[in-house]
Amino acid sequence: MPDDKYSLTSELTDYIHGISYDAIPADVVVRAKEAVIDGIGVTLSGYSADCTTLIRKYIGGLGLDGKCTVMGQGNGLPAQYAALANGVGSHALDFDDTQISLLPDRVYGLLTHPTTPVLSAAIPVAEEVGASGRDLLAAFCCGVEVACKVAEAIKPYHYQNGFHSTGTIGIFGAAAAAAKLYGMDKEGIRHALGIAASKSAGIRVAFGTMTKPYHAGAAAENGVIAARLARLGDQADPNALDGPWGYFQVAGGDSDPGRLLGRLGNPYTLIWPGVSVKPYP
Repeated sequence: MPDDKYSLTSELTDYIHGISYDAIPADVVVRAKEAVIDGIGVTLSGYSADCTTLIRKYIGGLGLDGKCTVMGQGNGLPAQYAALANGVGSHALDFDDTQISLLPDRVYGLLTHPTTPVLSAAIPVAEEVGASGRDLLAAFCCGVEVACKVAEAIKPYHYQNGFHSTGTIGIFGAAAAAAKLYGMDKEGIRHALGIAASKSAGIRVAFGTMTKPYHAGAAAENGVIAARLARLGDQADPNALDGPWGYFQVAGGDSDPGRLLGRLGNPYTLIWPGVSVKPYP
């Protein structure tokens, strides 16, 4: 087991557990609100896409009932299924915002679509627990920051070798946001991240097909599931992102810890280098 002082899993856990709305800088909150508005608009715009219609048909056939909203439809579903439907809709037109990277070795200078999986998970969980708007924004800022810093830290091999980072890394942001809204303790958060590491999925061969938006929806859904399982007491390796069999090594061939350790919220990626709203898909 890695020295906890240098554990990336521990660093993420401490950040998720410790973040609060009052500690988030005002400019980050303003930018987060803009991202939320854009994310809701993008989700509504993708509501009638074929892939979104099919995922709602699939969910509808399960005979589920809950109190979480499918954007554009309004029917109640359990949180993880609302997250799935909204996540697919948000990514359906490839109109969702993108994380900017200034690192010269990153493909296209972009790393992931951070808002889609995080917001798609955060809104239904907030509805489920009756969270305030401040709590929702704090969870959203937390989830986006986690996803972006994980995307920065993992080696570019991850994307270059064919992983679709919106699905594979978005799940960590979704799990972080859900865990925050559930008010989980450090142990639970740490296990949620470990469960998410085992549920991370999405490969670039799906680009250009209906399965690409499904990656984003599945990341949101599985992030909620990871948090809920950990909340019930399900356990994972406490350093699931670290070590020779950990997520960073297996999925990325290694990591650059200096891009995560001490960097969460310092500065927030929403502000620097920024998250770009697309003028067109």
